[in-house]
Amino acid sequence: MGKKILPKMGFLPKISYFALPFIKRPYILLFNITQKCNLRCSYCFGKYYAETGELSFPQIRKILTEFYDLGVRRLGISGGEALLHKDIDRVIEEAVKIGFDVGLNSNGILVPYHLKSLRLLKNLSISLDGTTAAIHDKYRGKEAFKRALAGIEAAYQAGIPLHFCCTLTDANLKEWPKIINLAKKYNALVQISPLYPRFRGDGGLKLAKAWEKKIKKTLTDIIQEKKNKSSRIFYSENTYRLMLNWPDFTSDISSVRELGHPPCLAGNKFVVLDHKGRLFPCVRLTDSLPGQDCLKMGVRQAYNKLLQPQCKSCRWACYIEYNALLNFNLSAISNLFLNRFSKG
Repeated sequence: MGKKILPKMGFLPKISYFALPFIKRPYILLFNITQKCNLRCSYCFGKYYAETGELSFPQIRKILTEFYDLGVRRLGISGGEALLHKDIDRVIEEAVKIGFDVGLNSNGILVPYHLKSLRLLKNLSISLDGTTAAIHDKYRGKEAFKRALAGIEAAYQAGIPLHFCCTLTDANLKEWPKIINLAKKYNALVQISPLYPRFRGDGGLKLAKAWEKKIKKTLTDIIQEKKNKSSRIFYSENTYRLMLNWPDFTSDISSVRELGHPPCLAGNKFVVLDHKGRLFPCVRLTDSLPGQDCLKMGVRQAYNKLLQPQCKSCRWACYIEYNALLNFNLSAISNLFLNRFSKG
């Protein structure tokens, strides 16, 4: 084995005039590049292989160029399993060439086969629900942990900045401290999110009646851990407080702006592109709102025609954090600086 390249946490995201909340331009694009997946996680709400067809590389290049011209500077690539897309290496390389900060979500299995392009990422997020096969594989399948860990190790040796994505279920509520300890070995940050209520009929675990009490206890413990300024937990303390104080744990969205929640900028500052080139304001709403076809009408018109969400706040950790950052919340900005500069 050659000399290991130590991963760097990277610099601050690209700052742009288009990030200002009162400017009607998108800043973050979440791109679900494929519906294919090589795992069948039992709690997942994806519709993998239910819809066929993907954008070609020329189509992706055209759409991404138009998004950059419109104002997007941060691109998050996901799936399905993003690394299953036949042109994923070219897409990453082209996106970086265009000028995006690029992140990618993966289950880790195919990471060792794409290291050249993955080195260009600002961060690689790998799903990790436990530190043993017994925990991680319960809902993800046999040998998922072994293969994820191999991907993590390969990425670390290649110097790729890592995040671990931990979904809290009944199987791992006490496992997250161990994941944080493992993250120290790989200089990684940990994105901890609870399992949300099922919002599609095609997947997701049913939450037990005792779930609310258990998850509140776990969120309280996470908040205590966040008081440690050297914590490797990615989301800010305030995000977890808002999740803890959510009024109805049987639902993940609300038609009113709940107390303390920042104004939602879905469909404004951040948008979602699916594998067919349809644009949505939010991942959560891809089944309840019609998508706007970027191929037929172009990105600018698709963005301008987006239907605005009827919901005003949600319990999704990533969207609470996005909204806080893009509304220039000081707590979220402080957390971002700590994430970027205090890990070494």
